[in-house]
Amino acid sequence: MRIIGYFDSHFEPAAPFLRVVLRSKSLGLNYPLDVHVDTGSSVTIVLDKDLELLDIDFRKLRKAERNVGGVGGMVDTYVIDDAELLFRTEDRKLRVEKLRLFVGKHDLAELSKSEREMIMFVPSLLGRDIIQRFRLVCDKDREEVCLERAQ
Repeated sequence: MRIIGYFDSHFEPAAPFLRVVLRSKSLGLNYPLDVHVDTGSSVTIVLDKDLELLDIDFRKLRKAERNVGGVGGMVDTYVIDDAELLFRTEDRKLRVEKLRLFVGKHDLAELSKSEREMIMFVPSLLGRDIIQRFRLVCDKDREEVCLERAQ
Protein backbone atom coordinates (compact mmCIF):
# COMPACT_ATOMS: atom_id res chain seq x y z
CA MET A 1 0.00 0.00 0.00
CA ARG A 2 1.37 3.41 -1.00
CA ILE A 3 0.21 6.91 -0.18
CA ILE A 4 1.57 9.32 -2.78
CA GLY A 5 2.64 12.85 -1.91
CA TYR A 6 4.35 15.67 -3.76
CA PHE A 7 7.07 18.31 -3.48
CA ASP A 8 5.80 21.87 -2.97
CA SER A 9 8.05 24.29 -4.83
CA HIS A 10 6.77 27.29 -2.83
CA PHE A 11 9.45 26.29 -0.34
CA GLU A 12 13.19 26.51 -0.97
CA PRO A 13 14.28 23.82 -1.23
CA ALA A 14 11.02 22.15 -2.28
CA ALA A 15 9.30 20.47 0.69
CA PRO A 16 7.52 17.09 0.87
CA PHE A 17 3.74 17.21 1.40
CA LEU A 18 0.79 14.85 1.58
CA ARG A 19 -2.88 15.58 1.02
CA VAL A 20 -5.07 14.30 3.88
CA VAL A 21 -8.59 14.80 5.15
CA LEU A 22 -8.89 15.74 8.81
CA ARG A 23 -11.94 14.23 10.43
CA SER A 24 -13.30 14.70 13.95
CA LYS A 25 -16.82 13.64 14.79
CA SER A 26 -16.91 15.65 18.02
CA LEU A 27 -16.02 18.88 16.16
CA GLY A 28 -17.89 18.07 12.95
CA LEU A 29 -14.69 18.31 10.90
CA ASN A 30 -14.21 16.68 7.53
CA TYR A 31 -11.66 18.95 5.91
CA PRO A 32 -8.88 18.48 3.32
CA LEU A 33 -5.39 19.63 4.37
CA ASP A 34 -1.98 19.62 2.76
CA VAL A 35 0.50 18.68 5.48
CA HIS A 36 4.26 19.07 5.42
CA VAL A 37 6.01 15.74 6.04
CA ASP A 38 8.30 16.78 8.91
CA THR A 39 10.56 14.17 10.50
CA GLY A 40 11.72 16.88 12.92
CA SER A 41 8.25 17.17 14.44
CA SER A 42 7.48 14.57 17.09
CA VAL A 43 3.72 15.07 16.69
CA THR A 44 1.25 15.92 13.97
CA ILE A 45 -0.03 19.45 14.51
CA VAL A 46 -2.49 21.76 12.79
CA LEU A 47 -1.23 25.35 12.77
CA ASP A 48 -2.63 28.86 12.35
CA LYS A 49 -3.04 28.99 8.56
CA ASP A 50 -5.29 25.93 8.56
CA LEU A 51 -6.97 26.88 11.83
CA GLU A 52 -8.45 29.95 10.18
CA LEU A 53 -9.96 27.77 7.48
CA LEU A 54 -11.25 25.15 9.94
CA ASP A 55 -12.92 27.78 12.17
CA ILE A 56 -12.42 25.64 15.29
CA ASP A 57 -14.02 26.80 18.55
CA PHE A 58 -11.10 26.47 20.98
CA ARG A 59 -13.52 26.34 23.94
CA LYS A 60 -14.43 22.84 22.73
CA LEU A 61 -10.81 21.65 22.84
CA ARG A 62 -8.85 20.31 25.76
CA LYS A 63 -5.67 22.20 26.57
CA ALA A 64 -2.58 20.01 26.06
CA GLU A 65 -0.49 19.06 29.09
CA ARG A 66 2.28 21.27 27.73
CA ASN A 67 2.74 23.69 24.88
CA VAL A 68 4.68 22.78 21.76
CA GLY A 69 7.72 24.73 20.63
CA GLY A 70 9.28 25.11 17.23
CA VAL A 71 10.80 27.62 14.86
CA GLY A 72 8.09 30.17 15.68
CA GLY A 73 8.62 29.75 19.44
CA MET A 74 6.18 28.32 21.96
CA VAL A 75 2.58 28.02 20.88
CA ASP A 76 -0.63 27.51 22.87
CA THR A 77 -1.43 23.86 22.27
CA TYR A 78 -4.74 22.00 22.34
CA VAL A 79 -5.74 18.41 21.58
CA ILE A 80 -8.37 16.80 19.37
CA ASP A 81 -8.71 13.36 20.93
CA ASP A 82 -10.96 11.79 18.29
CA ALA A 83 -9.01 12.93 15.22
CA GLU A 84 -8.55 10.80 12.15
CA LEU A 85 -6.42 11.47 9.12
CA LEU A 86 -7.77 9.98 5.91
CA PHE A 87 -5.26 9.18 3.18
CA ARG A 88 -6.07 8.13 -0.38
CA THR A 89 -3.81 5.24 -1.40
CA GLU A 90 -2.26 4.76 -4.81
CA ASP A 91 -4.96 2.20 -5.66
CA ARG A 92 -7.68 4.72 -4.64
CA LYS A 93 -8.54 3.03 -1.33
CA LEU A 94 -9.07 5.01 1.84
CA ARG A 95 -6.56 4.60 4.69
CA VAL A 96 -7.66 5.92 8.11
CA GLU A 97 -5.12 6.71 10.81
CA LYS A 98 -6.44 7.58 14.26
CA LEU A 99 -4.38 9.93 16.37
CA ARG A 100 -4.29 12.40 19.19
CA LEU A 101 -4.00 15.51 17.02
CA PHE A 102 -2.34 18.62 18.37
CA VAL A 103 -3.56 22.10 17.49
CA GLY A 104 -1.14 25.00 17.83
CA LYS A 105 -2.37 28.57 18.04
CA HIS A 106 -0.04 31.56 18.15
CA ASP A 107 -1.20 34.78 19.78
CA LEU A 108 -1.16 36.74 16.54
CA ALA A 109 -2.20 39.99 18.25
CA GLU A 110 1.17 40.12 20.00
CA LEU A 111 3.17 39.76 16.77
CA SER A 112 4.32 42.32 14.25
CA LYS A 113 2.82 42.29 10.76
CA SER A 114 5.89 40.54 9.30
CA GLU A 115 5.86 37.93 12.11
CA ARG A 116 2.14 37.27 11.51
CA GLU A 117 2.78 36.83 7.79
CA MET A 118 5.57 34.37 8.54
CA ILE A 119 3.40 32.38 10.98
CA MET A 120 0.52 32.27 8.48
CA PHE A 121 2.89 30.80 5.87
CA VAL A 122 3.86 27.85 8.09
CA PRO A 123 1.92 24.72 7.06
CA SER A 124 0.43 22.10 9.33
CA LEU A 125 2.85 19.26 10.02
CA LEU A 126 2.66 15.50 9.65
CA GLY A 127 4.92 14.37 12.49
CA ARG A 128 6.69 11.20 13.51
CA ASP A 129 3.63 9.94 15.42
CA ILE A 130 2.18 9.11 11.98
CA ILE A 131 5.29 8.91 9.79
CA GLN A 132 6.78 6.09 11.89
CA ARG A 133 3.77 3.90 11.17
CA PHE A 134 5.06 3.70 7.58
CA ARG A 135 8.18 3.59 5.48
CA LEU A 136 8.85 7.13 4.22
CA VAL A 137 10.27 7.66 0.74
CA CYS A 138 11.45 11.19 0.03
CA ASP A 139 13.50 11.30 -3.17
CA LYS A 140 13.69 14.72 -4.84
CA ASP A 141 15.72 13.41 -7.81
CA ARG A 142 12.82 11.10 -8.68
CA GLU A 143 10.17 13.59 -7.54
CA GLU A 144 8.87 10.89 -5.20
CA VAL A 145 7.20 11.39 -1.85
CA CYS A 146 5.25 8.49 -0.40
CA LEU A 147 4.37 6.52 2.67
CA GLU A 148 4.52 2.75 2.19
CA ARG A 149 3.32 -0.15 4.25
CA ALA A 150 2.53 -3.79 3.73
CA GLN A 151 -1.23 -4.38 3.70
